[in-house]
Amino acid sequence: MRNYYIAVLLPASEGGYAVIFPDIPEALTQGDDIEEALDMAADALSISIEEYAKARRELPKPSTMAQAAAWAAEERKDMRGIDPSRETLYQMIAAPETDDTPVRVTISIPKRDLARIDERARRAGLPRSKFLARAALGA
Repeated sequence: MRNYYIAVLLPASEGGYAVIFPDIPEALTQGDDIEEALDMAADALSISIEEYAKARRELPKPSTMAQAAAWAAEERKDMRGIDPSRETLYQMIAAPETDDTPVRVTISIPKRDLARIDERARRAGLPRSKFLARAALGA
């Protein structure tokens, strides 16, 4: 099941929007206009969710709109640089899927290269599949 998290767009005094997710505090960003703020919000959420998955942290339960609005009202009181003449905006953003179910794949690698891969995986203390996945993802 896909989760949706509420992005809170706080109007900045200098223009644009600061974006905060009440449930994923690591996902902070900003944009010069609504469109850019939402694009940046989707990126920030995606990166943060990926980090949760890497750390094997459980994702927080998404807030309701009422909970997010109450949270934003409290935050606005204490935040500097917020334009009081403009309203806070809210947008639900879909979190990326984080399915870590292993999938069997078949690849062909020359025997000599496979031996080198296996040796490097052994030195890294990883099984071949995890070593190859990390190498391919640049991790």
